[in-house]
Amino acid sequence: MPRTIRSRNLDLIRWLDCGHKHTAKKLDAITNTNYLSKMATGEMEISDRKARSIEKTLDFPVGWLDRDNVALIMTAAIDFELHRLLVDYPEDAKAGLVKFLIAGPKQ
Repeated sequence: MPRTIRSRNLDLIRWLDCGHKHTAKKLDAITNTNYLSKMATGEMEISDRKARSIEKTLDFPVGWLDRDNVALIMTAAIDFELHRLLVDYPEDAKAGLVKFLIAGPKQ
C-alpha cells in the first residue's frame, strides 16, 4: 500500500512527539503500537473514523491528518509570513480573502 498524506502526517506526529512509543501511549485507546507503526508507514489504511479519533485525542483540528503538513515545513518565507499575519484575523475576514484570491485578478 503506498504512503498517503495521512500516513506521512502520522509519521510526522511520531517524530515531533518524542518518538513512536510516546505517541503510541497517547493513542492507546485508539490503536496499538504495531498498528500505529503500520498506519504511519502506509502498510495499513487510516480510515476517516480513525483519522478523526486520532485528531480528537491529540487535540488537533478536524482534517489535520488530511492536509499536507509535511509540505508546510518546506514553505517559502513569504508564504510563512502570510500565514503568520493571517492567523489572528477573524474567520469571516479570512473567508473573504480566500474568495478574493480564488476570483483572481480582474482584467
